[in-house]
Amino acid sequence: MPLPSDRNNTNMLWTSVITSHISLAVVFLLLLNGLLLATRPLATVDPESLPAAHTWVWWAMHEYREQKSPPKIVVLGSSLVMHPVSRLDADVLNKDLDYVHHHRSVYMEQVLSQRLGLGGAPCFNFSLPGAMVSDDYIVARALVSLKRQPQVIILALSLRDFIDNGVRCAGGTPAFRYLKRFTSIDDIVALAMPQIWQRFDYFFGKTVYLWGKKLDIQVVLAQALKERLGPVAQHVCSESLLNTLDLSKNMPSNLRSEVEEGMFIVKTHQPYSYEDNSKEYRKRYRTANEQLFAVQSMFLDKLLLLCKNCGIEVVIVNMPLTAANMTLMPKGSYDKYIAYLEQAAARWQCPLVDLNHGAQFVTEDFYDTSHMNARGGKKFVDALVRKILSVRTLVVTLQRPSSSSRQLARDGQSL
Repeated sequence: MPLPSDRNNTNMLWTSVITSHISLAVVFLLLLNGLLLATRPLATVDPESLPAAHTWVWWAMHEYREQKSPPKIVVLGSSLVMHPVSRLDADVLNKDLDYVHHHRSVYMEQVLSQRLGLGGAPCFNFSLPGAMVSDDYIVARALVSLKRQPQVIILALSLRDFIDNGVRCAGGTPAFRYLKRFTSIDDIVALAMPQIWQRFDYFFGKTVYLWGKKLDIQVVLAQALKERLGPVAQHVCSESLLNTLDLSKNMPSNLRSEVEEGMFIVKTHQPYSYEDNSKEYRKRYRTANEQLFAVQSMFLDKLLLLCKNCGIEVVIVNMPLTAANMTLMPKGSYDKYIAYLEQAAARWQCPLVDLNHGAQFVTEDFYDTSHMNARGGKKFVDALVRKILSVRTLVVTLQRPSSSSRQLARDGQSL
């Protein structure tokens, strides 16, 4: 029978061995992590190949990257731009359009081509449902990082883009979560992710290579297995039931599609109708949300700085709204918003088009309190074209041949 002292010695020996192995494992992992951070072996993985839900921004970016050359004009904004431009194009083309595949303003292209004598003026409509100013910024930053920047950005804004009470933080929107894979956001993490746990997760991924690149590793391994085992599996295995799986119902919640082909079709020559969506906007305008307004205002300045440094001309547009929508806004918020737009336009020397002033638009130009129909869309685009033609720098820019993006300010990442 072993003595107590022998048992203690044995326990101490095992403790020492385990501690030694743990220490070696920790040292190995630290050395491996250091090597991976230094060599970055997964740096060449295409961000678009990483697992992602089919969101509005996924479809838009996918189509944007398929363009043979960067469009001359990119329109940024929310559904306030998306719907009227698409409805107008459906009428102009005289055919139904699928929202996930139609990201142009054909009417604007036609008018600008006629007025400026261009062979074509491609205009990409990158507006996204529910987009905030921070989403507009991350879109522009991603395009610059991809070296596919436009010559002109039309930035269409409304008060909702600054204070939407349904948005918790800038970094939590689908557009921001997806597009940050195309560009480093180290300099804006505190602004986009106000919660400590959000910033910890982000920087932990930056420090621990295997954690930060887990999606990249998944893609690389999947491709390798498919290349090596695919041919063998076809001969020795029956067809997988996964091939007939309804992914919309059997995917993890963070990878489930937001929109797919055929889900949202814009019909040509829609008859006039009007729907009261005041209930939705009462929630969006519930409070002045001054903290979010301050954050979104900083993102607007960052966007305009990015464009200035990269030689992109910007036209700021204050979108038209119905009187019914205006009455829902928190007291004083609209005046504060329009004053800030005017200050930003003056500070960054950008043309400002205020389409919510006077009687330019009437109720018949809208299909609810905030979204214009095709008739309103035509008035909207015509107003933009008039402004573009009246500003010499914009005309000269659009008549200049398209060129590759400038590599300024480290591709727009150190702004």
